[in-house]
Amino acid sequence: MIGERLTVHLFLQAFKKHVSFHSLFVCAFVFVAACQNVDSETAVPQSRSEQIVIELGLSGTAFPAAFEKPDFVLNNVATGQPYDFRDETRGFVTLLYFGYTHCPDVCPVQLANLAAAIDQSPGEVRRSVRVVFVGVDALRDTPDRVLNWLEFFSKDFIGLTGTEEQLLAAQEAANVPPAFVDAEFEGGYSVGHAGWILLYTQDDLTHLRYPTGVRQAAWAHDLELLVIEGWPE
Repeated sequence: MIGERLTVHLFLQAFKKHVSFHSLFVCAFVFVAACQNVDSETAVPQSRSEQIVIELGLSGTAFPAAFEKPDFVLNNVATGQPYDFRDETRGFVTLLYFGYTHCPDVCPVQLANLAAAIDQSPGEVRRSVRVVFVGVDALRDTPDRVLNWLEFFSKDFIGLTGTEEQLLAAQEAANVPPAFVDAEFEGGYSVGHAGWILLYTQDDLTHLRYPTGVRQAAWAHDLELLVIEGWPE
């Protein structure tokens, strides 16, 4: 456990100083499962949401049509109580990420970038954003492990866990592909999972998803705009 904490600590220190960012990004990009790249400058808009992304200079990828915030209940690792995702995050700009704590690259990159961006944002933005991480590795993502792991990034991040059945239901409700054991090796295994972060605006709809590698400045820009201005009608 001490070795793991030291590894993550060193990772975060290097990340904050922008050391080896490009190598981290390449590793994360290769690992992402089911993630799509869209060049917002050259893609022809197919929907109003895609037009808004281009007009506002957002870094997320627009869905052709918005989805309602999913309705699922998992265990809050900080309180030990059931956490009703839809009710608890109602009216907040909410970022939902399905990952796992043994993830070697994608998950730390996503959460480190996001934590740094929020930390540098105005108070109104920080108060209006909720980040929810769901540990999809039911065997190893125990409440204590998820809680301690998230604290490396931000004490404000909300961690959720559940049984395999509960986690599958939550992923299906959020319209993301279910996690699976990707490869087994001596002493462990890796998990394939959706590499993007779903963003729900204050109208409790998701118009956007964010791939791995979105920079801190881009996160800060998008969150401030979406908190203060909201999603255009």
